[in-house]
Amino acid sequence: MSILSRNKIAIQKVYHDDVKSAVFSALELINAKDMMNREGMTVLLKPNLLSAKKPELAATTHPKVVKAVIHWVKQFNPAKIYVCDSSGGGMKPGTTERAMIASELKQVCDEEGDKVECIPFEATEREIYKVKNPLELNEFPSSKLIKEADLIINLPKIKTHNQCTLTCCIKNMFGTILRSNKAKTHAQFPSLNRFTSALADIYSVSNPQLTVIDGYLAMEGSGPGSGDPVKLDLIIAGYDGVALDTVVCKITEIPVEDVRYLAFAEQKGLGTTDITKIEILGESIGDVRRKFKLPSGIQPVSAWLPRKVADYISKIVFKARIGFDADKCILCGTCWENCPVGAINPPKMRKKGSTPIWDKKKCITCFCCHELCPEAAVTLKVPIAKNAIFSWLGLAVLGFIAVIGATLSLLLILL
Repeated sequence: MSILSRNKIAIQKVYHDDVKSAVFSALELINAKDMMNREGMTVLLKPNLLSAKKPELAATTHPKVVKAVIHWVKQFNPAKIYVCDSSGGGMKPGTTERAMIASELKQVCDEEGDKVECIPFEATEREIYKVKNPLELNEFPSSKLIKEADLIINLPKIKTHNQCTLTCCIKNMFGTILRSNKAKTHAQFPSLNRFTSALADIYSVSNPQLTVIDGYLAMEGSGPGSGDPVKLDLIIAGYDGVALDTVVCKITEIPVEDVRYLAFAEQKGLGTTDITKIEILGESIGDVRRKFKLPSGIQPVSAWLPRKVADYISKIVFKARIGFDADKCILCGTCWENCPVGAINPPKMRKKGSTPIWDKKKCITCFCCHELCPEAAVTLKVPIAKNAIFSWLGLAVLGFIAVIGATLSLLLILL
C-alpha cells in the first residue's frame, strides 16, 4: 500500500441510526476492498471490550458497528471471522465472556452463523511476541491469532481516558495483552511516559491493517469506563492508527500532545501526527467537531523533565487518592482482585456502608480499579499540593527553607 493511500481517512456521519450505511460508505471511500484480496481469508476483529457493560453506556464497541463490519467482510467470502478481546479484570475466570454477553457482541456473532466466532483471546492458543526495537516492553504473551490472521481490523471506540487522556486506535490494542498481564504491565511501567511507550510497543506487534472507529456512541468525562455517553454519530475509517487518533483529537478538540502514546508511536514509525499529510475524505473535521469534556484532576507530567525526575513526580506528586462511594459500592471484589500490586483489600467486616481498604503506599495509580468497577463506585482525587509537600522532595524544600529562616534569624540576633 502506498504512503498516499495509507494516509487516507474517511469520516462519515450516521444518519437515522443507519450505522451499516456509514461503515460501508467509509470503507468504500478508502478503497478498503483492496485489503480483501482473495477468498477464504481469516479475519480478526478487535473491538473494545473494557468490561461487562451494556452498549448504551458507551464503554464498549457498539454491536451495530461490529455487525456492520462483519457484513462488509462477508461480501468477500472469508473462511472465518473472529471477534476477540481480553477484557480488563482478566484475573477472574469468565470475565471476557461476560463482557461479550453484556455488550451484545456475543449475540451479534451467534446470529451471523458458523463463520463468525466470538472468543476471548485467553481462550485461544498462546504465543510470546518479541517487540522489534522496543521503547520499553521487550515481549508479551498474546493469542496466536495475531500471527495467523490474514487481516486484523481494529474496532476502537472514541473515549476519554483518566490516564491517557484519549483511548482509541493505539490504546485499543492493549486488549491483546492476556488477562492478568495487563495489571503486570501497569505495575512494570507506573509512570505515564513509560506506560504509553509500552502501548506503542504493543500496537507495533499487531499493527492492524485496517481500522473502523466507533464514533456512533462515544464517551467523554470520566472515561474509559464511567464517563458520559455522547451521541457523536460518526464512523471513521483508515489504515494509519496514529493518523486516525490524531484526527479524533482534532474532532474532539483534545490536544495531540496530551495523548502521550501518539508521539511514541510516531517515533517507532507506526504513523504520522502531521495533519497536513492526512487526506480527509467524506465529512470535514470542521463540520463534525465537538469539544469533549476531559477527565478531571488527572494531569500528565511535563514531557521536558529528565526521566528520573518525571518518574518520581508521576509516582509521588501526581499520585491519586483512591476513594469509594459507599452508596454505590456492592463489595463485588473487582477492584481488589484486579489490583496489580495488592493495594486494595476487602473490608474486615462486610456490612452496609463498608468499603474496600486502600493502601496508598502500595498504589501505583494505574487506575485499574476505577476503569473496571461495574458500579462506578471508585473515586479519584489528586491532591498535588499535599503530595508535593509531604514527599521527600517537598520535605527537603521545607527543610531548606527552615534552615535559611533559622540562619537569617540568627544573623539578625547577632547583628
